[in-house]
Formats: sequence, structure tokens, C-alpha cells
Amino acid sequence: MTGLELLNAWMKENEITEDALDEAGRVCSFVYNSILPVTVEAPAYCDDLFIIIELCEIGRGEIRRKRLETAMKLNAYGLETRGGILGWDSIAERLILSYRLTSDTSTPEFLNNIVSNLLDVAELLLPDLAMEKEKAEQEELVNNYDHMFKQVQP
Repeated sequence: MTGLELLNAWMKENEITEDALDEAGRVCSFVYNSILPVTVEAPAYCDDLFIIIELCEIGRGEIRRKRLETAMKLNAYGLETRGGILGWDSIAERLILSYRLTSDTSTPEFLNNIVSNLLDVAELLLPDLAMEKEKAEQEELVNNYDHMFKQVQP
């Protein structure tokens, strides 16, 4: 089965309409649970499928460094990402969870299991990568920076 055939069979099995496809019919995109953009791509240059889940923006300054450091630590433990790779999409400035699947030995059910597993992992990783506490601290520092050096009246 080619990558395109597998993609189409998987979409049909999961009742994903053709509206989710790009113009070339090789990239299926949708948003899972209103928070996770998912892309399944069957490129013309190979028969592999690429599954990409966008996790969060990369951020700026210290948050960026901490998110990248956390992502690389999570990559070191392949069991935590279930074989997916956390990476940095430099164009969209986002952290992504990606997986490459060989289509000639796969079935729509297998692809469905992979996508489900990756979505489970993505939901588990989001709190670690969101760094809400650190982000709030950085925003407070930036917003109050001018007040820290305010002249004191004797």
C-alpha cells in the first residue's frame, strides 16, 4: 500500500472528510480536542507517512531555552514519547511531536493506533512544555521592569 492509499484509507475509516485535505490531496490536517493541530502527510517523494502534532509556541528568552531543554530531555526517554520525536519547527516557531511511518507494512488500523498514541502523549506533555508558572514569572518581570528601578523618595 502506498502512502497516499494508506492516508485515504485511514481518512475513510475515521470518517474524516476531504475538506481536511490540501489542494494536492496529500496532507490531511485537523485540530484534535480544540487544542492540538494534527497533520498527516503522504509526500510524493516517498511512501512514508509523516505525522506531526503541534504542541506549543517556542516562546522567547528564558522560556524558549527552558522549553527546548525540556523537550530534549523528554526525547532522551523514548518511552515517554512512545517513539515520537519532539522537535522545533523553526518556520512556525513551535514545538512539535513527529513520527515517520513506513506505509508498505502498515494498515489504516495501525496508523490509527499510532495517531491515538501520539495524541495521548501530546496531551501528557503539554503541561510540562507549557511552563505556565515560568511564563507568568517572565511576563511579570517584563511588565514590572521599569518599576524595579524607580527612584525612591527619601
